[in-house]
Amino acid sequence: LIKKTGSTKYQTKLFMGSLDTPISAENGSAHASGHGKSPLTDGGARAAPADSVPEFEPSKRRRSSMLPLEVGTRVMCRWRDGKYHPVKVIERRRVHGCGPNDYEYYVHYTEFNRRLDEWVKLDQLDLDSVEAVVDEKVEEKGASGLKMTRHQKRKIDETHVEGHEELDAASLREHEEFTKVKNIATIELGRYEIETWYFSPFPSEYNDCLKLFFCEFCLNFMKRKEQLQRHMKKCDLKHPPGDEIYRSGTLSMFEVDGKKNKVYGQNLCYLAKLFLDHKTLYYDVDLFLFYVLCECDERGCHMVGYFSKEKHSEESYNLACILTLPPYQRKGYGKFLIAFSYELSKKEGKVGTPERPLSDLGLLSYRGYWTRVLLDILKKHKGNISIKELSDMTAIKAEDILTTLQSLELIQYRKGQHVICADPKVLDRHLKAAGRGGLDVDVCKLIWTPYKEQS
Repeated sequence: LIKKTGSTKYQTKLFMGSLDTPISAENGSAHASGHGKSPLTDGGARAAPADSVPEFEPSKRRRSSMLPLEVGTRVMCRWRDGKYHPVKVIERRRVHGCGPNDYEYYVHYTEFNRRLDEWVKLDQLDLDSVEAVVDEKVEEKGASGLKMTRHQKRKIDETHVEGHEELDAASLREHEEFTKVKNIATIELGRYEIETWYFSPFPSEYNDCLKLFFCEFCLNFMKRKEQLQRHMKKCDLKHPPGDEIYRSGTLSMFEVDGKKNKVYGQNLCYLAKLFLDHKTLYYDVDLFLFYVLCECDERGCHMVGYFSKEKHSEESYNLACILTLPPYQRKGYGKFLIAFSYELSKKEGKVGTPERPLSDLGLLSYRGYWTRVLLDILKKHKGNISIKELSDMTAIKAEDILTTLQSLELIQYRKGQHVICADPKVLDRHLKAAGRGGLDVDVCKLIWTPYKEQS
């Protein structure tokens, strides 16, 4: 949820999918939740128990004996849509008193992405649906040689889809344990109050802060609003501390060198980690360039999103990390950032590819970008073009072109080579399915020298 500060109106755009269409943990796609069907007949949400039904003493005693709920318990929980969804208890904490009811629970909605995990109160849980904690041992060993329960193995398989393919089973469990509970609930950045999605390893002195206040220009963060107000009177920045390399209308792109602006780079990483599950936090930002996209007005240049890029990449990575901040999502900025990264690659005279693993939303954005760019060219050339020529024209790596066209079933293997099959009707159908493109990059407005030449 995002609230414009200074206003009592909440914007109910959920920038991971709308409130009615939560994002799946598998692929970031939206699942309809209910749509007016009876929750008892469609296998979806469970109806809340009616207040008029009398409660019998044995039932009350049975439920009381379950409390407090153990970590690992599965139960139905009332979400912000007013419906009940299956959750798993990840953590619990005492809120007041010493009784079994004096706890709140941090839960993972098993149908949805981890970004929706949250603390809930006992009255949101349907105790009649409680399942006992299952710990069935499975005689199966992970890559680390450790025995895993059946649930742990399933959880690891699910998380690999989320973008942790580089971690073995033991490292993955350690990552999950360390990042399982969001430490910062909300942040204030400029005009917006933003609900966070994931854990971010802020310094230990911020462990007790549920909300942080960021300066939107230098990205310094504080515990209290008064500290931010005092800081803003002294902060003389009105844009990111780098070189403006692009200006078109109200949009600007700034290149920030992590070596020259180390504190800004580190603060940007702390901020980004609140909205990226897979991101590794780099303290050594010297090796990276940060390209920060801003919307500009009379008050200054306000950060919309960014991507980072290694100064020297042996793997041809032209992008390390990408984020559009939640208030600015679904406006074409993510596609703009991807297109911008490829325009830089063209200036360098290289092909590029994003660093793996991609987040679920990042992968969706890239697949959409590759599809639109490649199909537009295939339509113009009526399919009479090779993968090498496509790569030279777009700066997209040949492997990414091949996998994209294969996923669209536009590649056939004939006489020992890949052949592109470009039926115009099929291309039009795929283009329609890919949706609209993002904001265009006006290459004439890009004034930039590659880093190697700058050095």
